[in-house]
Amino acid sequence: MRTDFGELVIEQVIVHSVPSRPRNDPRDYTVELSDEASSLTDKVQSALERRLIKILNSHACSVTEDPEPKSPLPDWVRDFMAEEQGLLEVSGHLARHLQDCQTGRNSRGLLVVASARLARRPALLMVKLEQETGMQARRVGEEGKRTFDVQFFADLLFTEKANVFKLALFTADGAEADLLQGWAADRQRSNQRMASFFLHDYLGCGFTEDPAEMTSRFHETALKWVNTRLSEPADAHTRVEYTMAVLAELKSSPENLNPRDFAGLHLKGSHRQEFLTHLAENGIPDRTFVKDTTLIDVRLQKMQVSFDSGAFLVAPLDTVDETVTFEALEGGGTKATVIGEVTAARGFSPPGGRPKKTTPDAQSAETDRLDDSRATDDQ
Repeated sequence: MRTDFGELVIEQVIVHSVPSRPRNDPRDYTVELSDEASSLTDKVQSALERRLIKILNSHACSVTEDPEPKSPLPDWVRDFMAEEQGLLEVSGHLARHLQDCQTGRNSRGLLVVASARLARRPALLMVKLEQETGMQARRVGEEGKRTFDVQFFADLLFTEKANVFKLALFTADGAEADLLQGWAADRQRSNQRMASFFLHDYLGCGFTEDPAEMTSRFHETALKWVNTRLSEPADAHTRVEYTMAVLAELKSSPENLNPRDFAGLHLKGSHRQEFLTHLAENGIPDRTFVKDTTLIDVRLQKMQVSFDSGAFLVAPLDTVDETVTFEALEGGGTKATVIGEVTAARGFSPPGGRPKKTTPDAQSAETDRLDDSRATDDQ
C-alpha cells in the first residue's frame, strides 16, 4: 500500500464525545453524537492535515485485520469504502463501539472521524483524543442539529493540551485486500506496547509484521550495510560510530523504530539514502515499525571490534564511549585505546576452540590406527 502520508487530504470531519464508563457504575453514560459534520475553514483544514501527517510519519505502524474477527470495525470500513454507509452513520457506529471497548481506566474524550483521500484514493481516518479535566468541547449547530466546533479539536492538537491521541487510517486500497490493511499510532504509550484495547478490541487488527522478526532483520541488515559500505581503513571510526548507533537505538526505550528518522539523526548526509535503499532491498520499510528485541537481546549487550591481525576488542555497549577511543593512523590502520584498570589476564579459547574429549573406545581405535601405520612404515 502507498505510504506517502504527505498526500493526505481531509474532506469532512465529524466529532463525537465518548464518556468514560467507570466499572460497577449503574449510571448510563451515553455517547454524545453529532448530527452533522463540523464546519472546516481552509486554515483549520490545512493545519489539521499538517499535524496529522506529522504524527503518521513518525508514529504510524502498519496493521492488518485479525483473521479471526474480534471487532465489527473492519466491516464498517469496507461499507464506507463501498459507499454502502455514509460518514455520519459509520462514525456513529465507531463512537459507540469505542465506548464498548473502553474500561473505567480510559478517560473521557472525543472521537474524530474524517473522510479523506490519500494519493487521491478514498480514506477513513479516526482519532481518539483524551481531554484534560475541565476542558469542554464547544457544541455548535443550527436548527436543532448538534455538532462540535472543530476549531476546538484543532486547538487541542496544536497546543498539546490533550493527553494523547490514538489514530488509525484506512484506505480503499487496504479495504480491497482479503484482510483489511491500514496504519495505527498510539502516542500515549511511547515506551510500551500499543494499547491492546485500541489495536485488537477496537480496530480488530494486529501488527502486519512480527515485531521481533522485523527488529532482528533491521539489526542484521543495518550492520551488514555498515560493515560492507564502510570497509576501508579510513572508514574505521565511522564504522564503529554507526555500529554503536544501531545497537544503542535498538536498546533504547521507545517502542517504535523509524529507519528514516534513525538515518537522519545518526548517519552522514551522503550515507542516508544509501542506507534506506539497502534496507528497502532487504524488505525493511523506511517507516515506523514496532520494536521487539526478544530475538537479539543477547547481541545488544556488548560490541566487538575485530582487527586484521586477529585481535579483537569486546566492551559493554554502555561503556564504549567512556573507555575506548579509536584513532586513524596516517600510514593506514586504526589505533584503539582502552582506558581502565587491568583486572585480569589469562589465556583465551575462542568458541569451538577447545579440543573434543576422547572416549575410551575412540582412544583405543586411535592407538590401533597408529600401530597399523607404524607396521606399514617398517615394511
